[in-house]
Amino acid sequence: MGILIANIGTSDLAIKINVNGQELYVPIDPLPSEPNQDTDELTPEELAIWKNPQQYFQSSGLYTELGFELDKAPTTRELTEKLLEKYQENFTYWHSRIHAPRILGVIKQALALSVNKGYIFVTNQKSENMVKGHEKDTVFMYEILKLWFEKQQPNFKLIDKPIPLKYRVYIPDDLFQYYYNFFSELNLEKEKQQQQQRYPKLDEILSGKIAAFDVQNQGLFIEVNGGLRGYININNISELVISPQELRSIFKLGDVIWVKVINSDIDKLRFSSKELEETPGEITQNHQLIYNRISQEIKANTQLITQSQADEEMLLISAKGGTPQMKIALQLQGISVSAVRKILFVNPKLSHQGVFQGIPSDCEIESSWRYMRTQKYQTIKILVERWDYDGAVQILKNWQNYLNFLIQQGIVGKEDIERSNDVIKVVLQVLDFARACFNLDFQTAKDLAKPKIDTTFLELSTDIFPKLQEAADKYGVYQHRLLSIYTQNRIYWQLDQVASFLAHLASFGEEVLHGLILKWEGKASYWVSKSGKDFPKNLSGPEYEAQIKSSFTIDIKQIQLSRPSVWNKVVSLQSSFNPKFGSKIRDRESLTNRFIKRYFVQALVEYRNNPQEIEEWQLIMKSLQQLDFWIEQRNQLIHTATGYSKPLMVKLFHKYRPDENSNISAPCHPDEILGVMEAILKNKLVDLKTIYRNMFVGNEAEYYIYTLVNNWVVNTLVNDGMK
Repeated sequence: MGILIANIGTSDLAIKINVNGQELYVPIDPLPSEPNQDTDELTPEELAIWKNPQQYFQSSGLYTELGFELDKAPTTRELTEKLLEKYQENFTYWHSRIHAPRILGVIKQALALSVNKGYIFVTNQKSENMVKGHEKDTVFMYEILKLWFEKQQPNFKLIDKPIPLKYRVYIPDDLFQYYYNFFSELNLEKEKQQQQQRYPKLDEILSGKIAAFDVQNQGLFIEVNGGLRGYININNISELVISPQELRSIFKLGDVIWVKVINSDIDKLRFSSKELEETPGEITQNHQLIYNRISQEIKANTQLITQSQADEEMLLISAKGGTPQMKIALQLQGISVSAVRKILFVNPKLSHQGVFQGIPSDCEIESSWRYMRTQKYQTIKILVERWDYDGAVQILKNWQNYLNFLIQQGIVGKEDIERSNDVIKVVLQVLDFARACFNLDFQTAKDLAKPKIDTTFLELSTDIFPKLQEAADKYGVYQHRLLSIYTQNRIYWQLDQVASFLAHLASFGEEVLHGLILKWEGKASYWVSKSGKDFPKNLSGPEYEAQIKSSFTIDIKQIQLSRPSVWNKVVSLQSSFNPKFGSKIRDRESLTNRFIKRYFVQALVEYRNNPQEIEEWQLIMKSLQQLDFWIEQRNQLIHTATGYSKPLMVKLFHKYRPDENSNISAPCHPDEILGVMEAILKNKLVDLKTIYRNMFVGNEAEYYIYTLVNNWVVNTLVNDGMK
């Protein structure tokens, strides 16, 4: 169920008095600050009563009836304290004279939304400095309302939430802190309940997977709720006796069955399934049939369960009542928790005649969805500027669910949020595209670059998707793969995600070599599959290159026929570190690591004997050697689960000793790594077009396709917020 959260003020309580033969329910405090009061419906006498009820409480004899001196007008606190005392003494008499039109209207609205519990904020400012408390305190009024509602609305539970003295009810910052604490405790309680739901309850029926047989075949170990393991004894499996020898013929590991919890102790979790049989022995004959039957029964109730869970997430907030500062603080803090709960605001509409006659206030349900939208979009802007596409997608999906919730509840019309809904769908697809690119999954990115959203607002998709398609297609080009990896390293460095930075650094170094090899020798006849078979002849372009890159396996006989000097040079260079390399007669050899690939490129450069290529290759070689040390740290990270940070990288740089790293050249400083990558991208052998070099390479450059995505997402959301 959802929860009502409400401020109350002294105007929420009305008492019936007789004025010139007319019985009226009069609020114990006037409502001078209530906005948009239409008093034209009131007679002059009714208007006078509304503006100065204390005068009529005095003249009607109410004060005397409550025991106050004839010439004394009590404070609201004093009045409600005495009224509570009289109400408890003579419940029947006073119950008919008490009313709460405004808060009653709120509670009726809550019940209509299946909310049957409410937290009510109460003030009690009695202290050493204010020994009589504040004249407007609601502590006694709440107790009166609680008694009254126990009779009027017995199905609704009121829970008081006293505001401690340290939170001054006229100081906004104090109230912001108090309401923040309240909502935090509420969310914490919800999280605790969710955690408890993971643990099985007695007699609960759960779906589980057979994880193991016990050693003596006396039962099964079953995993439920994502990994919790319990035991079902062979005697509890079926009403029909099962022998240990039969157990393994009936079940196998991985089978899914329904079980009933018969012991919920987490360290002694025990199950039974025989109660689920319709006929004795049914589970031994076809346990899958039982599983399907129970699954259908549970599926039939899924919609009700889902709706119940949705109701539990809803918070219905009534901010009217209390001080003006309490109203503002509750509204704003309520909106702030809309990230984790579905929020609705209930606003009772003031009717003077309705109050006088004891008629519950009509209420309007509001969502403040446009204000919330601004908050959500600002948060998404921050996230995409931090390259957190996962976080942006999650917030946008939650917002999408909230808008659908408003439509289902009839709070807003579908046509009112049609454009926002379409914006969300298109932006989600664009963010998914960026997320796929960030994972180097350009196959999925190509699919996401195609317009899929059926929208009446065509301008949302006509501008962005052609650009995304172009970017996805270019990933098949060597230079753009390098740009993508380089850009991600710029991002990871900015975010201090050093582990991801080092992993992508290794990929960058390998991709440089892959590109040069395929650029010069991609059409050579000596490439074969790892098993030694020729590649299919119908392959070409990126598909053919992908096959070569999968193993970089060379047919030795073929290369010795076509490029003997190249292979001999590779063997010569590699054997200086691995004397066994090339010593055995083999049909094929794979370029398995960055060093042998580097030697292969070195051999190709020498074979081609182009002075400019030799010069440019030496520059690339020097740059790659400066990165070798850091790539080795990445290998350490993978194999030892060691963490890295920028300060640690600086320490490692200063600790580098050539004698301890015989195969690794002196590294560049960590702050220079991106500069070394930049130099490689600008090298003539890489052949990156000037336009892309100027746009995407360098400290101040755009972040490749991610700048395009970020700018479009932010601008689209801003424009939607202005509609």
